[in-house]
Amino acid sequence: MTKPQPEDAKDKDVAKDKAAVKDKEAVKDMPQLSISSIPKPKIRVPRIDPNTMARAQAPKELPKDPKLLADEYIADLHSANWGGEETWVRFSRLPQKSHTFLRDIDINCTLANIRGTERALSRRGRSTPTSNTLSRMLEVFEAAKLANIVPDRYTYQELIAINVDLLNFNYAHDWLEKMVVQGIKPTIRPYRTILKGYSTVSSELDSARRLWHEIKTKIAAGLIAGEKSDEVATTVDLLTYTSYVAAESKAGNFALVVGVLEEMDQAGIKPDITLRNTVLDGLVRHKGLDAGLQEAELMEQSGYELNGYSYTTLLNATIKEQRDEEIHKLLEAAAAKNIVPPAYLMQKLTLDPFDVLSIMAKLEASHKVRLYNVLIESAMRGNDFTQVLQLIDHLKQNNVPANVVTYTLLFDALNKAGRLDQAKSMFTKVFSSGELTPDAHIYSIMIDACGRHGDVKTMFWFKNEMQRQGLAVSEPVYNSILSALSQWRNGNLQAVMVTASEMERVKPTVKPTCRTFSAIFAAFATQAQRRRLGLGELEFLQTWYAMATDKYYVAKDSYYYFMAVNAFVCAQSLPDAMTAFSDMVRSHKVSHVSGRFMKNPVRMLDLIKLAIEHQEYGAALEIWNNWQRLRLPPISKAVELALFACDQMGQPTVAINIIRGLLSMDEDVYCPQFVDESVLALYIAMMTKHSMLDAIMPVVHLWTTAMTAECGSEPVLSESTVAKTVAMLRGNSHPGAAAIANELLTHVDAHFPDATPV
Repeated sequence: MTKPQPEDAKDKDVAKDKAAVKDKEAVKDMPQLSISSIPKPKIRVPRIDPNTMARAQAPKELPKDPKLLADEYIADLHSANWGGEETWVRFSRLPQKSHTFLRDIDINCTLANIRGTERALSRRGRSTPTSNTLSRMLEVFEAAKLANIVPDRYTYQELIAINVDLLNFNYAHDWLEKMVVQGIKPTIRPYRTILKGYSTVSSELDSARRLWHEIKTKIAAGLIAGEKSDEVATTVDLLTYTSYVAAESKAGNFALVVGVLEEMDQAGIKPDITLRNTVLDGLVRHKGLDAGLQEAELMEQSGYELNGYSYTTLLNATIKEQRDEEIHKLLEAAAAKNIVPPAYLMQKLTLDPFDVLSIMAKLEASHKVRLYNVLIESAMRGNDFTQVLQLIDHLKQNNVPANVVTYTLLFDALNKAGRLDQAKSMFTKVFSSGELTPDAHIYSIMIDACGRHGDVKTMFWFKNEMQRQGLAVSEPVYNSILSALSQWRNGNLQAVMVTASEMERVKPTVKPTCRTFSAIFAAFATQAQRRRLGLGELEFLQTWYAMATDKYYVAKDSYYYFMAVNAFVCAQSLPDAMTAFSDMVRSHKVSHVSGRFMKNPVRMLDLIKLAIEHQEYGAALEIWNNWQRLRLPPISKAVELALFACDQMGQPTVAINIIRGLLSMDEDVYCPQFVDESVLALYIAMMTKHSMLDAIMPVVHLWTTAMTAECGSEPVLSESTVAKTVAMLRGNSHPGAAAIANELLTHVDAHFPDATPV
């Protein structure tokens, strides 16, 4: 039974509630902040969030045995398909005592995961290795060193490779030297890695030559190990030859290339098609198409069969030199070998796609559909959707059986052209006969298209049909559904929560990605702007935000942080919004995050306002302190809110430091655009209120100087602002207030005569 409250306690609660309401009303009026709007300083009464309190009171789990944690890490490391981000997070969470139970193979696998995933992403054009990747790998290396885990040649090879990826060739050499100093005889692989890196940078040709001679010298001296530990390398291998030939071919030094080929012949090493294509590419770049055609003829006479890369290299040259006759010959020759050039190359051709079909008529029947598919993709790249449909008709007229890839391209083209109804009709027409069965990719395209057009009902029909066919719903499909639900005006969060939860329930489970979480946050933000979230909905949002880090180890991007902060602000959940904000500030992607907020800085203003509504003035100042770090645009409203927070905390000296920092040229935070006349008036009112009159005129002089220097002319100061400020000072009971009013009028009369009150 609840103990009844005393009357005085009830009165205090009522008074507190009234004060809270008054604070919220004051915040709503923020855009009209003026001299008279600053209330008397209040004693801050922190509010306790029940969810936060419950989490704080929850019993803490007992720490696990360090060896058990290490064993779990090792088992998952070698069996699960971790990405670089997940590998790093899991390793960084291992207690230091667990490191002693790791082996060198575990450290090497950790390093390979962190580097390898970044490298794989870069090949798909989605990411590139960064200094952050290197920093993580160095931390793993140092942790292993502290745990007395002795690095082996594979450890050093990973560190050499990441430095080559980042073009840090000097550091790569340093790690190679450390390997030798430790007494490890390196194989040719780390030397080849560095040499291959040199071959990609024209300015490093001399370095490539020095390393090439060093490799041969060390092989002769028996200082390079063979691939097996009990062997010594006796000759340069084919891959290393290829790396050096690439460096010289790129520089156009073909006399040296010929010498290397003769050296290979003497050593009994036959160049493969990759090496010969490397030479072919260099000849075409430096000597043109004719030299390339002569080399191609020589390659065929020597028993090499030109492959797709060979023809792509030659066709690129013919297009560049506008040799139409040679284009015809090369396309015919490629067709005779059933080689179909890639779509990006077909797009460069000036030939009509139907002429290409005629020229390459010698393609075997089973390969003709590949040519149609490539031409369709080429037309899509040029946004020529009419030509896509013409090619489909041509394919049917010539009795070439279309495959699933053909219709995948067709549906993709129709949807990108905004022809969803036609795509749905075509889907029914093509697959109702049963001759072809749609694959997961086709369903994915249709689901994404329906979602983008707001046809949620049909979107779910395709998803259910996909599952009925026994096809696994992949992560991109779930992301398309969630993205559609986040933009659905008539949507509800129940569909979002059910879809997200299904990802965890299905077998095999589907791992959410950054896009998944961003779509969920966007959906919650949209709904929270229209209505108050229920307790269960807010708990779901909190849980999924935590799972991104604690369960799924998601590599977060700028959009993720932007949407997370936005979702919690719209949900009026300050503790969660501040958690997301703090995570964002700590992120190494903070420079990318700032771009999101620069386009929509009102979100940051909303966060500051939310902090003030909750009387969390310290949080409001924390956000302000990071405003410029995030390189957000100078908005005077942000300074007004920061000054308001200082006033409510009774800290006028903090306000002085803020204004002086923005107006002093020798300060890192110098940015006078933040301080317009309304901010200056608010500052004067605040100093007057807190009886710090001596801090007024120095800032007025500083403001005039800074704004004049920044704007090229004296800043605009209105008569009404000056009149209100002077009236406020003269009406103040402080004995020095009237003198400050007179001094201010004198300054205004000297610098802003048009603003002098009549």
